[in-house]
Amino acid sequence: MLKNPVGADRQVQKKGTAIPGPQERSFVMDEHKISQLFVSYFNNKMTLLLFLVQATNIKPNPLLVERVNSFLDDIARHMFEGSLQKRYRLLFKWLKRFFKKLPDVSVYQRDKARDFIRAIYDVFGLHLKSDV
Repeated sequence: MLKNPVGADRQVQKKGTAIPGPQERSFVMDEHKISQLFVSYFNNKMTLLLFLVQATNIKPNPLLVERVNSFLDDIARHMFEGSLQKRYRLLFKWLKRFFKKLPDVSVYQRDKARDFIRAIYDVFGLHLKSDV
């Protein structure tokens, strides 16, 4: 067994970070571009949710409902901090059940779904227009 497997192919291993120089880290440090991409992604997905909330006579495709629920799971699990996950757990659970039940929901439930979607926007510091 080799003591130093890197030495077997005559390479010298350097200590340091995975991205060694500042010129190579520029793409990581440019958070503004990443945040703009996230905002666009988030708005696109949430717009789909709002369309489903507003569509009164359309029964969505089960695959679409599954994707919506997957998106809600991703938001809840991966983009909310631990304390927010606990705080908003029931909100996400309610929304997932709401989308599975479409179009057989009341006007009150549609309004409540809009309020919950608005609450998710608020967590990210984004603003949903009040007339939606």
